[in-house]
Amino acid sequence: MSKDLCLPPIRADGLQLEEHRAFQERYWRVQRVAWLGYGTAMLLALLGLTGSGGAFHLQEIRMSGAVAQMPRVARWEEWDEIRVRFLEPRDTHDLTIGTGFFNLFEVGRIQPDPETSRLTTQAHEMRFSAAGPAPHEIRISTRPMHFGWARFDLGLDGESRSVNILVLP
Repeated sequence: MSKDLCLPPIRADGLQLEEHRAFQERYWRVQRVAWLGYGTAMLLALLGLTGSGGAFHLQEIRMSGAVAQMPRVARWEEWDEIRVRFLEPRDTHDLTIGTGFFNLFEVGRIQPDPETSRLTTQAHEMRFSAAGPAPHEIRISTRPMHFGWARFDLGLDGESRSVNILVLP
């Protein structure tokens, strides 16, 4: 053997490794935290907190006489649906959506078509005529155009609530 070839010292357990134990332990800790993060992300996805599907995908906004179901978390450029059910029998129902919604979302289709529609600086106001016994349902197809946090006001037959939707890339 050549004197130029330097062999690492032999450890008590027989391995010839020159290792920095403190660095290796820090690396293992970071690895465990990363695995915990991956597991948490998978659990959140299974519960529906990262997009369509799952128990927590939809949020339900209840107001007196109406219920709106919409995504809690939406995916960028993926179609989703907002459903509004008016539980009280009336000749007309009013739906108001704040402009914060239209900053992030595209509306593909509103079923049934509104009887009247009016734009204000604060919101898009729609009136739907209704016939027959309640409940009456409105479906709105939406698609996020950008990712981010959408905060807007939702009004159903005069009552209003603030709503949040997270749009993931």
